[in-house]
Parts: sequence; structure tokens; C-alpha cells
Amino acid sequence: MRYRSFRGSIRYKLSVFLMAAILVPIAASILISYFYTKLSLKDDSIRENSNTVRQGTTSLMGQLNAMNNISLYAYNNIRMTNSLYNILVQGRSDFMVENNIYSGLHAIEQSARDIQQVYLYSDLADQSWLLIDGYLKRGPGSSGLDGHFVQPLDKNDPFLEPPHPSHNYGMEEFPYSPSNTVFTIHRPVYRAPLKERIGVLSIDFKLDEFRSIMNMLYDKGQENIYLLDDTGTAIYTSREEEIGTKPDYAWLQHARYSFTGAGHFDWRGDDGFNGIVVFEKFELIGRIWIVAKQIPDSYLYSNAASVLRINMLVLLTFLFIAIAAALFVSVMVTAPIKRLTESIRKIKLGKLQFDSDPDRSDEVGVLGSAIKNMVDTIDNLIMRELRLELANKDNQLKALQAQINPHFIFNTLQSIGSVALHHKVPRIYELTSSLGLMMRYNMNTEEPVVPLSKEIAHAQAYLELQQQRFKDRLRYRIVTSRDAALDTPVPKMILQPLVENCFKHGFESAEQAEITISVEGGSQILSVTVTDNGPGVTPERLLELQLQIASEQPGGTEGGSIGLINVISRLRLFFNDKAAVTIGHAEPHGFSVHIGIPLTEGAIYHESTDRR
Repeated sequence: MRYRSFRGSIRYKLSVFLMAAILVPIAASILISYFYTKLSLKDDSIRENSNTVRQGTTSLMGQLNAMNNISLYAYNNIRMTNSLYNILVQGRSDFMVENNIYSGLHAIEQSARDIQQVYLYSDLADQSWLLIDGYLKRGPGSSGLDGHFVQPLDKNDPFLEPPHPSHNYGMEEFPYSPSNTVFTIHRPVYRAPLKERIGVLSIDFKLDEFRSIMNMLYDKGQENIYLLDDTGTAIYTSREEEIGTKPDYAWLQHARYSFTGAGHFDWRGDDGFNGIVVFEKFELIGRIWIVAKQIPDSYLYSNAASVLRINMLVLLTFLFIAIAAALFVSVMVTAPIKRLTESIRKIKLGKLQFDSDPDRSDEVGVLGSAIKNMVDTIDNLIMRELRLELANKDNQLKALQAQINPHFIFNTLQSIGSVALHHKVPRIYELTSSLGLMMRYNMNTEEPVVPLSKEIAHAQAYLELQQQRFKDRLRYRIVTSRDAALDTPVPKMILQPLVENCFKHGFESAEQAEITISVEGGSQILSVTVTDNGPGVTPERLLELQLQIASEQPGGTEGGSIGLINVISRLRLFFNDKAAVTIGHAEPHGFSVHIGIPLTEGAIYHESTDRR
């Protein structure tokens, strides 16, 4: 409750307004700066990485071209008798040509620093030679090519074997066989111009040149880069364990099958990678190659995150200053207003005294003086109206009591009862006694509040008189529970008017009338219910009565009797609006009035009466 009151205060609203006026522009500036920085970083990164990949692609094309050109050395010096080409054409394999083969293979080996070994096979001689670090080994057959060489369909193209562990091409007892991952170009050698294969030249290249080029294209530990051939095999990748394999990453396949030769795209995948992919494709040696670079968002936007942290630090600093300033301003501005509201709260609780600050001449001082004058005027009016209302209520009650006074003398009833006993007519005596009790109860204007038990006895006397009139057509019951506090004080004349209404509105068309008065006790509420089995009221009349009860409209009288609304008004007046009164339909038909009386301390009385 106190928290909601604070939220509705001017101090709270002023503080929120001041902080919002400062924080909203700052937060908007930070967000705009953050997103603009991200966008700028993304555009700059795409542009720079596209240029880097394009330059790296050019270097890789040069490297692959150089490798391919080295494999064409088999056709060098085609007119010299002792060249590799002529040795293969002649199919010679004697020791006389071995020195020439060594010279040719050695020249190839020395043409590039990343060549690990050179292998030559002669189809006509069915002989193989392998040169490693200047050492030449000869062996029969071509078993070293099995599983490593596939004859290309286009005789002008070499066969490119993806990276694999190096081997000695089946040469046994080779003294030196280094173990490296190599990329091999197998160049078939053909007799010109018949295109008849006369041999195969295989050159194993170490991956050092690929590594040196690719390392310049990415940031190690943050980004990843791939060089793939047209089969999807990784010729080189920053993840060296994947070299020679076929990575199946969805983003990599998306780049491979893209219709564009170069470009970039954003990727949000289930494989945990979120970022940008920059790629470049090129065609060389009869194949389509692709260079793809993977740039994670976490690395791409690391600078933007740093900017955001700095901005957040600035925001928190301004937030602290804004809160301090807002609290100071709100306290200084709202302190006199809060004193006014506190004084008004005391007035609401009934203390009609207001102390204003006569020294203040601003708007708050003027408001305080006006409120003080108003409170003094209201105090005078309330006291006058309260005294007038009490007098009117007392006069109204006495007038209502006098209204139901039949104006005949109680002593006359006693005389009639004595005559009845003298003539031995006890029923007449009982009826006159009941009527006398009713008259005595009504004529006692000095007792406006009675125990509930007296109200029940008065209603019972009234019912006995009515039963004499209607005979067997009337049945009534008065039922009280054991825990019903019948000594609870209640206003006088609250039950008999309700019972009288049953005869006036619910007894005309009923062949057998039933009226029930039930009293049930509880821990907090004493329930009194009056029901009849008459036709009840229409829904429209019921709604009209409920609206009268809710609005406390004057009850009025009908035929000189006390109205239902008058009974309800006196109950509410007596119990300070804590008495609950509800009306409704009785089951299966009829009308019901329920009174909920707040309990007071008193004796517990039990009675149950059933009369026919």
C-alpha cells in the first residue's frame, strides 16, 4: 500500500521524469552509436576481407600455375637425345641413361624449394625412378601409382592428388623417406602428336607455400580459411587436421554451390557458427577452386563491444549523477507539497485541523491558506449537519413507531382476556395476550434497541395472530441454531415488517403459505433469513429493489407499515454500514431476505419453533 502511494506521488513522478529525460537520449545515443559501429565494422570488414581474399586467390593461382608448369618440365629439350622426353619415347632403361634421368629429375627437384620428391615412370620400359634429396632409386613396374593416380579424361590435364601422407612409391629399402603431408601433381607424358602415353611424372609438393600464403589471409585463433578443389577436398585449411578431408559444414557448402564467382553472406547456423563468410572462386588446371574465409561475429564485433562497454560506463556515470540530481530536485520541490498531503491525510482520518505555513508566499503557501479556510468551514458545517441528522433520525424512528401504534389500550385487551377465561374460551385469551404483547412492544418508545430474541418473540406473536386468521392455509417456522447469539442487540422493529411483507405480497395466490425465520450463528456474522413460498417478484422489480438498497434510497411506507428499505437503512445506521442485507428468489419459488449482523459479546440461546 505504501509502495503504491509512493508511486503515485509527485516526487516519484518528478524523479522518473527527470531520469527519463536524461537517460532516454543517452540510451538512444548509445544504441544508435552501437548499431552504427556494428554496421560500419561489418562493411569495412567485408570490403577488407574481400580484397584480402582476392589478393590471396591471385597468389594461390600463381602458386598452382607454377606447380603445373614444373610438371611440364618433362617436355623440356624435346629435341635433345638425352632429355627425359626422348628417354621415355625410346623406352630405354639401361644404366647408360640413368645419369640423364637423374639430371632431369634433379633439375625438376631444384626448380622449387617446396618439392619433396620426384617420381618418373616409363610405360615402354615398365620402369620407375624416384629422386629424394638428390638420391635416386630405381624399381620395376608402376605399383607406386596404384591408388594415387587416375588417368585424366582430358589428356592435356594433369591429375591432382589431394593432400596425403608422403610415401616412397613402392620403392623398397629406401634409405631416406621423410613423412610429410604433400600435394601431388601427376603429369601423364604423351608422344607428340599421337597422344600416346609414354610415362607419368609425379611431383610431391610440401604445403609450406600454401601455408605461407594462407596465413596472410586470416587472423589465427579468431578466423578460419579454406582452399577447396572442385571435389570439396581441403587442399589447405587453418584447421590442419582437416587437410585432405572433405569438410561438410553447411556454410562451406553454401559458398561452394553459390552461383556467383565471388561474394559474401551472413550465416546463422545450427553448427554454432554465426558470422560472415567471404569467398572467391577461380578456374585453373581444368578445375574450379574456392577460397572461403570464416569470420565469427564475436571477433568481428569485438571492437563494437568495447565501444559499448565504454558507453555503458559513461551511461552509469550519468545515471548516478541523474539520480542524485533528480532526488535533490524532487525533495526540494515536493517537500512542502508532501507536508500538505500529510495534513490532508490527517483530515481524512477525522482530525479537522490544518496548520499552514504563514511565511510562505508562493503557490504552495496560497494553497495551504485556502485549504485551512476550507477545513474550518467544513468543520462547522459537519457539526451542524451531524446534530441535525441525529435529530431527524430520532424523530423519524418515533414517528414510525407511532405509525404502527393501533391506538387502543392494552388494559382493554387484558379485560377481554379475562372475559374469555371466564367463559372458558382459552383460545381468545391466547390471541388477546399475543396482541397485547405486540402492543406493549410497539408502545415502548424508550427502548429503540432490543436483543434479537425480543424481535423474534414479537414476530412470533404477530404470526400467531395471522394464523388465527388464515387457519390451515398458513404454516410458519422459527428456527435458531445452537450457536446463534440471540442476545445480540439490534434496532427495534426489523423482523415484523419483513414478515408483514410476506402477507402483503406473497400470500394472495398461495393455497398453502409457508413462512420461515431462520437464525444461524457464526464466528463473525449472525445470519437472519426470512423466506416465503409466494410468487416472488419479477426480475425487473428485484433489480429495482437491489438498486434502491445499493443507493440507500428512502424506503417509504405502504398501507401505514414500515418499508423494507427503511429496515435496511436503520440496520446500516445502527451497525455503521457493517450489516449486510441481500434479497433474492427462494427455491423453488418465493422471496427471501437475508440479514448479516456483526456479532457482539453475549449469551448463546437456542430455540426452534414450528407451528401449523
